[in-house]
Amino acid sequence: MHLTNEPFLALYTLLIFILRKDLHATTFQISLFATLRPVISVFSFYWSSNLFRRREKLLPNLVVAWILARLPFLCIPIIHHAWYLICAGAIYQLFSRASIPSMIEILKLNMGKNPRERLFSLLYIVSFVESILLGIFFGKLLDMYEGAWIAWLFITAALSLSAIFIQMRIPLPSLKRDENVLPVTTNRFAQPIKDCIHLIRSRPDFAHFQWGFMIGGFGLMFITPSVTIYYADTLNLTHDNLAVARYIWMGMGVVVSSLLWKYGLNKFPLNRITASIILGFSLFPLLLLLARSHLIWLNIAFLCYGISQAGSHLVWNLSGTLFAKDEDSSKFSGVNVLMVGVRGALAPVLGGVFCNLLGPSTTLGIGTAICLAGVVLMLRRVPRTTPASSV
Repeated sequence: MHLTNEPFLALYTLLIFILRKDLHATTFQISLFATLRPVISVFSFYWSSNLFRRREKLLPNLVVAWILARLPFLCIPIIHHAWYLICAGAIYQLFSRASIPSMIEILKLNMGKNPRERLFSLLYIVSFVESILLGIFFGKLLDMYEGAWIAWLFITAALSLSAIFIQMRIPLPSLKRDENVLPVTTNRFAQPIKDCIHLIRSRPDFAHFQWGFMIGGFGLMFITPSVTIYYADTLNLTHDNLAVARYIWMGMGVVVSSLLWKYGLNKFPLNRITASIILGFSLFPLLLLLARSHLIWLNIAFLCYGISQAGSHLVWNLSGTLFAKDEDSSKFSGVNVLMVGVRGALAPVLGGVFCNLLGPSTTLGIGTAICLAGVVLMLRRVPRTTPASSV
């Protein structure tokens, strides 16, 4: 499933750069695109919130969300305006995030903790090995042929859609009753939010994790508009420059560190692992600033980002299973999805405003400071877990 999706995902990560470089998107459009991608996760949360009580929908949720996320990109050869790409990106973000709780719970039901973490890490490595090979191909192709991204977005989206034939064959064991069932209300709009509040209040350790991840993620989202403008205008990068950094150097960071993060997750407390991840992300904008003197710093920045991203991918996706233990992990993963939307509602917009007022370079420095605040918070003492019996 990951192998068929990686070519599409590789192009999708360049979409915001394509908007600026090829379609000459404005700062407002860049900021809006950067905002919509995480904010739309709030709707993803509502899509997946019915899993909290209707676990028989795990597999249908995964398949339908996977299809809906990629369908708009099949129209790219006909409609390739900047505003359509922004809408398509928002729809992809909505449904790709919506599929995560069901995907992780299916994985949890089929595998134990150690095999699950090992498989998750290995598949992520394989995906990035594939992206390294794609980086050599895509970057030069997009520079050689103007508009080549249009055809390849269509092709890779169609390839990614073929994964549904794999998904429909995933075995689903009989579902056990969740001993810590969330309380029920009659208000369908308020119910998912109440579920989150109930979960966070009853699990202070999980709340501590969410606050740290929130601040670190806010810092990264804050610099998103500035980073895109910095690439295109200040550094004047080509598609090949960015593809080499994003696919090859970032890919190497992921490949060399994924198994180390998996090992660390079993040996060290989760808050220390998360603090290390956010610290690595805080170095990314600082190293980008050095790229004005030589582009080798761009590659080093993405190498550092790849190392942190490998840990972030593992922790963000599997934290639900770590906190849930014998409970239903989808409710914990659902909170992760919701928090992406909450921080995304403010961070890119504020980042775009600061970029216009102070310039992209200064905004990158502010983003580093925000991430470091997340590191400090994560290193504070973790509150005790409230026993399930007292909830």
